[in-house]
Amino acid sequence: MKIFKTLLLAAVGIVVLIVIVIAIVAATFDPNKYKPEIVAAVKDKTGRTLAIEGNLGLSFFPGIGIAVGRASLSEANSSRIFARVEQAKIALALWPLLSKRVVVDRVTLSGLALDLVQGKGGRTNFEDLAGGTAAGPKAGPQQGAMRLDIAGIEIRSSAIGWRDESSGQRYKATIDEFKTGRIASGVPGRLSLSARVEAAQPKADYQVRLSGDYRLNFEKQTFAFSGIDLKISDAAPGSKAPPLSLKGDVEFDASPQAIRFTLAADQVNLDRYLPPPPPKPAAGAPKGASAPSTKPEEAIDLSALKALDLKGDLKIERLIASNVKLESVHLGVKAAGGKVDAEPLTADLYQGKLSGAASANAHTNRFALKADLGGVTLGPLLKDALNNDLLEGRGSVALDVQTGGASVSAMKKALSGGASLALRDSSLKGVNLAELLRKARSLRGSSPPAEQGAIAAERTDFTELGASFVIRNGVAHNDDLSAKSPLLRLAGSGDIDLGANSIDYLIKASVVASSSGQGGKDLAELRGVTVPVKVSGPLDAPRFRADLRATVGDAVKQKAEEELKERVQDRLKSLLRR
Repeated sequence: MKIFKTLLLAAVGIVVLIVIVIAIVAATFDPNKYKPEIVAAVKDKTGRTLAIEGNLGLSFFPGIGIAVGRASLSEANSSRIFARVEQAKIALALWPLLSKRVVVDRVTLSGLALDLVQGKGGRTNFEDLAGGTAAGPKAGPQQGAMRLDIAGIEIRSSAIGWRDESSGQRYKATIDEFKTGRIASGVPGRLSLSARVEAAQPKADYQVRLSGDYRLNFEKQTFAFSGIDLKISDAAPGSKAPPLSLKGDVEFDASPQAIRFTLAADQVNLDRYLPPPPPKPAAGAPKGASAPSTKPEEAIDLSALKALDLKGDLKIERLIASNVKLESVHLGVKAAGGKVDAEPLTADLYQGKLSGAASANAHTNRFALKADLGGVTLGPLLKDALNNDLLEGRGSVALDVQTGGASVSAMKKALSGGASLALRDSSLKGVNLAELLRKARSLRGSSPPAEQGAIAAERTDFTELGASFVIRNGVAHNDDLSAKSPLLRLAGSGDIDLGANSIDYLIKASVVASSSGQGGKDLAELRGVTVPVKVSGPLDAPRFRADLRATVGDAVKQKAEEELKERVQDRLKSLLRR
């Protein structure tokens, strides 16, 4: 027992001695005397100017720490300010240092202002701090190196800005509060973030709240983020836009840049995060004409996909993309070797269902899409997707298309594949074919064919309509149009140039019966007559021209032939009776 008592007294004595030493150091040591040496060392190592306006303070409990008042750091070899901080506190645990472990009890930053810039040449004002000149080809911990272990980081009332001098893009994140748990290899932690994110091009202003659990592995360079709870809401005054809510899990492997995820969102409006549409045509310009552009079209760059290793599953309750509204979206994504595959691709839309698959190849800049839409209400879909109100009805649509090119316009011109549609209770909007036939009856060929623009109030109804298209070089060709109504039958053939947004099509309309529908009672004389109707012009503002003279001529000729046939039959019957 005596030996234990002796050891205990010795330990107490050592502790008392340490406390006395620390007390003496705290009372006599002034770290501010070393400010010039610290500033000189930073200048020598980085080429940056460190200005410490506030005082340096030391703390010893619960760890060795230092507090810094107002300070700033310049860009490399420049007088421009890179970062400012109002107050910073860093505390180190004492005992782990003896075993070559750096354990930071806590890092607290307040009033941080960080200005990140990418110049026109692509260089950033922080790449020297990010290890751009570090020696050694292989990253990762080395034998005997200190291991990082931080009890937590806290950042308050701070701002981080990003400016791209080539594109003019500007972003700013104002951090209300950022907190983490312990940061150490293999040790779980939890983080939370509350920030406001603003952008200049396109203009955006969002409030972001994020929380979740994380696990880091410095040796394997992996990061797992689970239990994600992300909310992004519009911070613009008076905005009523619903917030984006995202939940799920994400895993990152820094080598070879692999990402795995399972995410679910309640509602996403992608159009809110995209650049605004091109300006509308000037007053007096023909409908369907686009405003001339003064700058070249942006190239589609898929090079970032070449190094991507991605596999995940995404579900969205409600999605808006290019003004198209979808619900119950399920998207599986896989990317490797520069190729991205999206399968399954399913959704509910416009009272119907979508099922398909899509792919993109970064090496060839090519895209492919296969999709089947069943039970879809086509009119609202065309209106939302293409701002086109030419056709409506409900039924099925099938697509199997591919394209490639360096820009959107080039891809439209390179589109190839096939498409088909089968609709019921459909309508061709903008023209009343029965009215054109009545004009044919009344004019009796006395006037040349007249051209008529699409009239929103007019339409031609059909009980069923079907067509298939072969698409080559951006032109969709059809030659099997079939549409039926109690009064009319339609056939047709022609081209729809998707790249030029134009249509060149010939509809052949025939009266098959006398009916009270759409004025059919007045068209008995034209029963069986085919009326050629030319459809041409911009796809979103087509023009219709019926060959009324040919129609009336055919009608008169057919009537004469029928009368002659009746006379011959009567004559033959008369001769037989004799």
